Parts: sequence; structure tokens; C-alpha cells
Amino acid sequence: MEQYLDTASAVTDALFGPESGIPWWAWLVVIVAVFWKVAVREPKNAREAAGERDSVMLGAMFGDDKKGKKKKK
Repeated sequence: MEQYLDTASAVTDALFGPESGIPWWAWLVVIVAVFWKVAVREPKNAREAAGERDSVMLGAMFGDDKKGKKKKK
């Protein structure tokens, strides 16, 4: 068990330590690449955009409030 911990410590020091051959900004690029899908929203496709636009337009035309306000009689 002690040997595994020493090996893991040596590998960690080689990758992230001050004598590492990999600069800090390269690790930042790796982190950004891994979390890119989470950080940046995908653009809507044409059908989704048109559907949302149509529902907003119909709501405005027929007074369909989606904010929960009561209609006046």
C-alpha cells in the first residue's frame, strides 16, 4: 500500500509540481476543454428558434400571459 501511495505522489509531483515540464496554462486549456459543453450554451436550431418565436408572437396576439398574471374582465 505504501508503494502505491509513493508512486501516486511521484506521478502527481511530476505532472503538477514546480519541476513539471507542462506549464500551468496548458492545464487550464485542458480544464476549459473538458467543461466546454457545460460552460457554453449551444445555439438553438432553426426549428426550436421558430417555435419559440411563434409561441411568443401568438401569446402577444391573444394576450396569453405566461407570468401568472390574472386577466381583467
